[in-house]
Amino acid sequence: MSGSRLFGAAGLAAAMACTPLGLWVYQDPAVTVARVRLQAEGATSPRVPVEVAIAVWNPNDYPLSATRVELRLQLDDEPVGRLARDSTMTVPRATTSTVALPLALDAGTSDARILSFGYGRHRFLIEGRATFVTPFGRRNVRFAQAGELAFGSPASSASAPADPDGSP
Repeated sequence: MSGSRLFGAAGLAAAMACTPLGLWVYQDPAVTVARVRLQAEGATSPRVPVEVAIAVWNPNDYPLSATRVELRLQLDDEPVGRLARDSTMTVPRATTSTVALPLALDAGTSDARILSFGYGRHRFLIEGRATFVTPFGRRNVRFAQAGELAFGSPASSASAPADPDGSP
């Protein structure tokens, strides 16, 4: 190796040794569905009875900020509701944070249809996007999850990863 290459390699190694690893390594957060809750019990007009809780895992060794969340929910292959929200949520380093978000019902979703989802097993599909502020700029992280939920009964070992009816 020539002297200038050796000097350049030594300089690069010294710069890397003085730079925190977090500035060199970034991983997108993982966004998953923690819970879907229908507040149909006792509701006479469920205009905003649907809540989706998302869990955000930040694998990085520094905190991130989520600045926007967009998602849409389908139950039994029917569009139910959506959310588009700008707000700032800090996601601490190496931690999972969970946030519950009320959905606005789609215009074509009737009160009676929402109430019909209040009991029994139903297929769900949630697709969305979250925007994070990172040391490298804004990142849009897409997420999607599908499975089966049981409403109005104890949680089962369905393919949903978390407690679908909101019970502790």
